[in-house]
Order: sequence, then structure tokens, then C-alpha cells
Amino acid sequence: MRSIFLVLIAFVVTACDSSPPAISDIGLEPNPNPTVPLAAILTVATDEPATLTISIDDGERQWSMTPSDEMSAMHEVPIFGMRAGRDNTITATLTDAKGNAMTSGPLMFATPPLPEAFPTPRVTVRNADAMEPGVTLFNVNGRWGPDGKATPANFAPAIIVDDEGEIIWYYFPDGHKVHDIRRMPNGNFIYEIWPGTGGMVEIDMLGNIQRRWHFTGTAKDIAEGSIPVETDTFHHDFVELPNGNFLLLSSENRVVDNWYTSETEAMAPRAPGNVIGDVIIEMTPEGDVLREWKLHDILDPYRIAYQSLRKNFWSGHYGDVVEGEVNDWTHGNAIIYEEHDNSFVMSLPYQDAVIKISMDTGELVWILGNHDNWRDPWKEKLLTPVGDVEWAYKHHAVSHTENGTYLLYDNGVARSSPFDDKIPLEESYTRAVEYSVNEETMEVSQVWTYGPDDERFFARYLGDVDWQPQTDNILITIGAQETDADGNNAAPGPGTQRWARLVEVTHEQPAQKVWEMRLQEDNSGWSIYRAERLPNLYP
Repeated sequence: MRSIFLVLIAFVVTACDSSPPAISDIGLEPNPNPTVPLAAILTVATDEPATLTISIDDGERQWSMTPSDEMSAMHEVPIFGMRAGRDNTITATLTDAKGNAMTSGPLMFATPPLPEAFPTPRVTVRNADAMEPGVTLFNVNGRWGPDGKATPANFAPAIIVDDEGEIIWYYFPDGHKVHDIRRMPNGNFIYEIWPGTGGMVEIDMLGNIQRRWHFTGTAKDIAEGSIPVETDTFHHDFVELPNGNFLLLSSENRVVDNWYTSETEAMAPRAPGNVIGDVIIEMTPEGDVLREWKLHDILDPYRIAYQSLRKNFWSGHYGDVVEGEVNDWTHGNAIIYEEHDNSFVMSLPYQDAVIKISMDTGELVWILGNHDNWRDPWKEKLLTPVGDVEWAYKHHAVSHTENGTYLLYDNGVARSSPFDDKIPLEESYTRAVEYSVNEETMEVSQVWTYGPDDERFFARYLGDVDWQPQTDNILITIGAQETDADGNNAAPGPGTQRWARLVEVTHEQPAQKVWEMRLQEDNSGWSIYRAERLPNLYP
């Protein structure tokens, strides 16, 4: 009898072990924050801790995801990845520690259609097996009507697309433009506002603002709760340091005597000028400025390139602060951190130069760019070209590769220096280029390029280029092409179409195109500042 009793006990225990979690409550609600409408929030309660897997069927595709490995009796998780204008059937599967699983009944969620002003991305090349896996984040930098005017005002949402070009997430704040958005290590996004009030905003994936900062020197209409930062501006780019602080691009104005009044006439008279130079700041998350590096004190203030006398870029910020027109001398637009020697590298398109600066000493380490018009002592920092090296002009988005080389988006405007002739528009071209720098010998070589031989295109402003870690591919943002009806380079104006492309190519020579997505429509003009491939939607 005792042995039979023990067998019965064992049977009862085994039977209990095979029981799946019981779902006591389940709910599905739209994201309460209207800035991210393609998201929902799923709430599931069970009688024991379990992991959650979510399955979705939108009528065209089916997929599953496990947002977290955490075991809990109460799950409240966001659902991302749904396309616009779809009826989604969603189920939740709960699995306990012994592998027993329970799947809920179906829940329905209808995603709203995209706003009328949104672009319709079109994928023209897609080799899924050769692509870097993940989804692609970018910001639309504006929308223009057939008359060339921006419409609607402040239209610059952040968008994520899948590899078929379908929009599966977007953030569309009210009243300002999203500029230079990226995912941070904590899974949130940080973006800069440009132009307008100015500043920087941190949001979670549901669009909820976590923190925001504003510069005190020229900001207007400061948002409630924003953290003040004692500097003139934030612009273009930032990077989070290993210590949790930020390196940001700021600016300052200095009156420079005997400055240029023309970049095309060498003998034009000189006069005092308001000269805006970049300032790089190290800022704590609390908004304290710890250090500054001012390019007026590092570079030659009398060295100019084409567009160094541009007047309109800073007028909205400094128009009420300084008297007279302001000149955009350096126009820094990208910065990266070099942890191995505590330095930073930055792109200065209005100097046609990439420079490296030591954060410990504040000294200029090297200059990568054409050798025109550099004087002592700065010309001693010029990198000497080895082999076939072509310089970049009016470039964007310097970045690293795993090999210690640098990628650069070479817009190719002018391809000359004052006071030489500029390259004609019909001959102009843009390319992505990779440089290798030898600091011991102060030499630079060109190791890879895409364009103009692989494909000839020209985009005079915006742009990005990033190395992809799993495939060694290169993702190129062709931010703003301007072409006529025959596809030739064209100046802005009636009859010119403005459009953007994201292109992923292999890291070989010649490169092979594995993915291309276009924002190109007959009745709208589009541009993109930067793009980034994310491994997945869930951080």
C-alpha cells in the first residue's frame, strides 16, 4: 500500500508540474501618447511568474517577439512593429519556469493610417540575405511642395522602416522638428531640435519625454522643465561619453578684424566681421558644462573655404544677439569620440577638413583635408596623402569602422578652394569614402569609396555613412538629391525635384548594392539628415 501511495503522490505532483500558467487578466490599449500612434500597450496577469511572447498577424505577415526574458506574474509591455492602417490579431503566450505554456485568445488592434503629409518609402533593391539585419531609423528633414515651399511647417518626424520600406514606428511631435535622432545605450532616443527653440530631448519608445535640455545663449520659447546649459547653441551632432557625459557641438561669435568680404574675389576689401566658430562642450546630464574647446583658439581664423561666408544659417540664432550679419566659418556637423587616447574627431565642411583634437591638452592632433591656404603652424598638422587620395568637400558624418579607419560622406560641393573655380554643377558628384590615418607618420590613404564609378549621384547637402557590424556593409544616406526631369543635377527652383535615398552596399571594391529605399514622389520633395540601422525595435 505504501508504494502505491507514493506512486499516486508522484503522479499528482507530475500532473501539477504540467499545468500552464493561468491568465487572470489581459488587456490591450492604444499608446496614450499620440506622438507614437503605431504602438499599443499589452497588460497580462498570471497566477505564477512566466515569460511573455507576443504573436501578431496583420493579414499579410505573421511574426512573434519576446520583449524580455524576465519572468513575472504581471507584464505591461509596449507592442512595436505594426504597420499603419492594418487590423492586427494579437495573442500572448505565457511560459513558466518548467516550460509549460498558455496562449491567450485573440485581441484585435487597428493601427491608424499614416498622416497625409507622410512620405511613401519605396524599396527598389532588396537582397535580404546580404543585408545587415534590423530596422532603419531616420528623420525626414522636411517636405516641399511643387512650388518649392516647405509644407507643412516644422514637418520633420522620426521614422523607422522594415526592410520592405514599410513604416513600423514613427514619432511626430507637435511644434518642432526632430533632428539627428539616435538610440542611446539605455534604449531611449535622444534628438536635437533644429531650428526653433533649440535644445535636446530624450524620449522613450512610446514618445514620453524623459529629459530635455536647452542652451541659454540664444534659445527662445523654453519648454517647462528643460535643463539650462550655459552655452550659445546645440547643433548638428552629439555623442555620449563612457562616463555618461555628452560631447556636443555649440558655437560662439567673435568679431575678427580685417576679415573677408568675398570668397570669390581675392582682391575684395577686408572689414571686421562677425565670425561664428564651433565650440565643443562636455556637458553632464544635469546640464553642467565641464570643459570647452573653441575652434577660434585652435584653427586659423583667416583660413576660409567655400561657404565660410554663408550668412543665413546662424541668423535665426544670433540675429537678436549680435549686430550685423554673421558668417558661418566652420559649420561643424559631426563628432566622434576616440576612447583609446581621449580625443575627438570632427567634421568641418566649411573648412573642407576633418580634424582631431586631444581632450587632455586641447591641442590639434591632425588635419585631414586639402592642403590649400593653410599657414604655419597649422600646416604642420596636415596629413600627407599616400597613394591615390581624393579629398572630401563640404562633407558630413565622419564615423568609425571596426578597422580603425574613418568613413566620410563627401558631398563634393565646389571641389576647390577660394579663389579657384568651382566644379560645374553638371560635373559634380557625391561619394562615400573611407580613409586610413597613420598618426606616427602623419599620413593618410584612401582605402574604399562608393561613387562616382560605382554610381554617379550628387547631393549638395545633408548625408550620412555608417559601417555595419555584422555584415561589414556600408549604409549610405543620400540626403537630398536635386535633379531635373531627365535625372541630371539641377539647381533648386521650379522643375527641380528634391528626393532622398538610403543605400546599403557591400564593403568591397567595386561595391554591390544590396538595399535601396527611396523617398521620391512627383508632388513632394523630401530630404533625410541621417539614418541608422538598429538591430531590432526592442532595446
